[in-house]
Amino acid sequence: MTRLALIIPSYARANDLATCLHAATNQTDPFDEIIVALRAGDEPSVRVAREFGVRVATVSEPGVLAAMIAGVQASTCELVAFTDDDAVVPPTHAGRLRRAFADSTIGGVGGRDCLFDGDVPRPTALQSEVGRITRYGRVIGNHHCGTGAPRPVAMLKGVNSAYRRSLLALPTGLRGQGAQAHFEIAVGQWVRQQGATLLYDPSLTVEHHPATRLGDDQREAPNETALFDSAYNLTRSLPQRLQSRRVLYVLLVGDTNCPGLIRLGVAAIRREGSVLLRRRSSWAGTLAAWRDRHQPLAMHRFSE
Repeated sequence: MTRLALIIPSYARANDLATCLHAATNQTDPFDEIIVALRAGDEPSVRVAREFGVRVATVSEPGVLAAMIAGVQASTCELVAFTDDDAVVPPTHAGRLRRAFADSTIGGVGGRDCLFDGDVPRPTALQSEVGRITRYGRVIGNHHCGTGAPRPVAMLKGVNSAYRRSLLALPTGLRGQGAQAHFEIAVGQWVRQQGATLLYDPSLTVEHHPATRLGDDQREAPNETALFDSAYNLTRSLPQRLQSRRVLYVLLVGDTNCPGLIRLGVAAIRREGSVLLRRRSSWAGTLAAWRDRHQPLAMHRFSE
């Protein structure tokens, strides 16, 4: 049977990690390896990992991508799954992932992360459009609220994703000290370029209890650095043919995170101050990525 590892990047959230590991180590069809990727010096989290008898990969570089790379490098499995330390996987998670990868055309599998506020499920309007990139470079996520049948997508969400190690590569040229927003786009494009399918199954769920992020990229109130980094990463992760179109979209139309002229007009009418404040940093990050477009995004491969 194909071996499957679960990799959990974590930093300074020992209590959340304990909850995560309790679920991960109680599977009806257990993971072959569970690896917690930790920042050097995070002794409380090391103690938690040891209490559960799982492996620890230590990394000195900040950022979730460095932790993910360290976790994959420490693994010996053909399949590698990822989740966050503030998530809880169901008892059937490992078994369902193995069954999905029985199809040799599948390069990655993921599903919904059902959001919780404390112990209460967050009200969520379900969407059928998930994990899509439009022809003008707009990215539609909605992984947390997808519904419908399993189907191919352009990218999976990190908290609930798994890949064939031989097809996986993680970007090393993105910005950010913590969550490094939108890295999943680059990963998805890489796997699809290898001729494999990314499968999103809304019934494959994890509980996601979003914890406070460390660094600039705060969920509710990101600062200008985080806004710049997010816009840069999104554009930089797109296929090169879409990057110029993305710039035009951001400048002329845009959305809540990267408001263009039309979206800014709507925000002014609605007096959406938070949207208006995003303009300068999101435009600057988008243009910076466009200037870098001729240099391929650096990717760390695991097939060699």
